[in-house]
Amino acid sequence: MIENKPAKRMLGVRWSLLGIFLFGTALRFLNLGRRSVWVDEGFSWIAAQMSFRGVTRLSLYDVHPPLYYYLLKASLWVLPDTEFGLRFVSVLCSVATLAVMMTFVYRRWGHRAACYVGLLAAVSPFDIYYAQEARMYALLAFLFVLAFTELVEALEGKPAHLIGWVAATTGLAWTYAYGLLAAFLQIGFFAVYWIWQRLRGRPFPVQPKPVLAALAGVLLGVGPIVLLFYKIRHNPSGSVSFPKASDLVNLVRWWATGPTDAFPAFGIPWWVRDVSTAVMVGCAALGARQLWRHDEFQRWILYFAAALIALPPALVFAYSTLSKHPFWLTRGFLPNAHILYLLAGIGLSAVGSRALRGIAAVTIGVTIATGEIDYYTKFEKSVAASAFHSLPPLTPQHVVLVSPLWLDYEAYYYLRAETALWGVEENSPWRLVRLLRRTDETPRVTWTTCGEENLQTVSDIYAYGDASQIRTNRSHWPSCLLAKKIWVFEESRWHPLDE
Repeated sequence: MIENKPAKRMLGVRWSLLGIFLFGTALRFLNLGRRSVWVDEGFSWIAAQMSFRGVTRLSLYDVHPPLYYYLLKASLWVLPDTEFGLRFVSVLCSVATLAVMMTFVYRRWGHRAACYVGLLAAVSPFDIYYAQEARMYALLAFLFVLAFTELVEALEGKPAHLIGWVAATTGLAWTYAYGLLAAFLQIGFFAVYWIWQRLRGRPFPVQPKPVLAALAGVLLGVGPIVLLFYKIRHNPSGSVSFPKASDLVNLVRWWATGPTDAFPAFGIPWWVRDVSTAVMVGCAALGARQLWRHDEFQRWILYFAAALIALPPALVFAYSTLSKHPFWLTRGFLPNAHILYLLAGIGLSAVGSRALRGIAAVTIGVTIATGEIDYYTKFEKSVAASAFHSLPPLTPQHVVLVSPLWLDYEAYYYLRAETALWGVEENSPWRLVRLLRRTDETPRVTWTTCGEENLQTVSDIYAYGDASQIRTNRSHWPSCLLAKKIWVFEESRWHPLDE
């Protein structure tokens, strides 16, 4: 009879799980500081330069609550505000999400399931993309997963986990609009489970006092954000459009294989992405079947997981369609992907045939791997670093103009406050704009004219933006700009616009 060898462990953790965790961590830190800061990240940097009071006030003009900006500001007290330092909060949140996922699955469904769930999350293009961006989406995913796991633990009769649930659920609301939606779904699930237990005549696994205290804590925590969103309900959002039914399909593709512009299926047919997506969804269906076949509590975990995956995008899509109000149907739903990975990993681990498990893993892995090769070697969101670092020394005779205006966030990150920035409003009457770096009190835009004193001595304008668009729009610019020598950044260098 062959004896089973004890699993090898390091620091109490099985080597295979530790290896997957370290692999996922390495993927998130790889090239973290290589890519240029782009517009949204530049806005995050601007916010982090403000006081905490200024950040709070900024939320009244932005469309995002302030928690991420608070954390970013605090992190930059000890980290340099380089591309690496600016993204450190995001990568740390992503790594923490991976750790929470693997630990939760290991305790409930065992080593094999934890390995598959961990691998899917570790190589997730969607998660890696936002782990390496100085925005709030990785924080949102971490709090989403933490709130889910803490509530499951609490409802199994471990009331201490209600503390973590209250903190995570409140944090969701303070991070993003869809986080507030997820917080109410959490509260709703809590209430539905309590009602079900009462109807069945069963004792609730947690005593009434901790339950009431937890619900009161969450409601008090999310209350200020409900008021905030009521006040900013008419604030416009940048680069947002009305979602279509096809966007829901594309969202599932993002969950499985990542954004197509950053993770193209390099060297393989385009339809392989859809095959990979279908395999992952199929594995998730198998995972759902496994939970359904277990005890009643695991069925409730399935109900909760399915609601968290499907309801937020469905509700946002329905509201946007009925209200004719545009919303994002992509990045805000990064957290839902992790619940999909959880079900898919459980389903994959339950497949009895090693060959079938291998085929499914390879089908998913090939698409992800080919996309990540391109992402780590070629993909760029912006050319801001090379453009602004290659500018000649700026004098009163040399100014920078950004087109469109929102590119000023990239410019100020690399040029800092000492540089004068100009722009042109890109619609009739095509007015000249003087751009200022936003502070606690300073407005971002002031309207000016060709009579601006500082413009009289200018001989050269370095126009940063899409060179083809600048050529198209130049004829609409104020005449005083057309009299200057205009330079554009194209093909990795600055050269005269008419060259």
